[in-house]
Amino acid sequence: MREIMEPILPQVPVEGISVHIGRSRLSMGDTVTARLLPDGRVGVFAQVQRPFLGLVPLRREAYLGHLGPIAAQVLTPALLDGASLRLRVVMLTPEHLVGAGQPEIHISVWGDPRLLTPFLDVPELFHAEPAPPARRGKA
Repeated sequence: MREIMEPILPQVPVEGISVHIGRSRLSMGDTVTARLLPDGRVGVFAQVQRPFLGLVPLRREAYLGHLGPIAAQVLTPALLDGASLRLRVVMLTPEHLVGAGQPEIHISVWGDPRLLTPFLDVPELFHAEPAPPARRGKA
């Protein structure tokens, strides 16, 4: 049976970026992986370029950063259950383009919504109230 992949989190910022984006050769569309870190956060890893002896370009898996608390709350149970997820880089702002700001990496998370439904349930308090029926005028 083929799984249905739909966007679960269309654009999530990576916090605590630990690589130099410009030198890592990371680009939009690259595949990233998410893993649980020992401290309970969800870490983001990708294949980046790290030169060996400053000359030989090698691609190695490196820690990019971690996800925020809300995204981690959605992904942690899915990672513990081994759900099939697809993560891609969707936005990059490298160091030389940010000016006085911080570099940014945003990823998207795709998965089978039927398997992630328990993790995506919103408490009743946050559900929108149904619209009142429209009043009909007298004719």
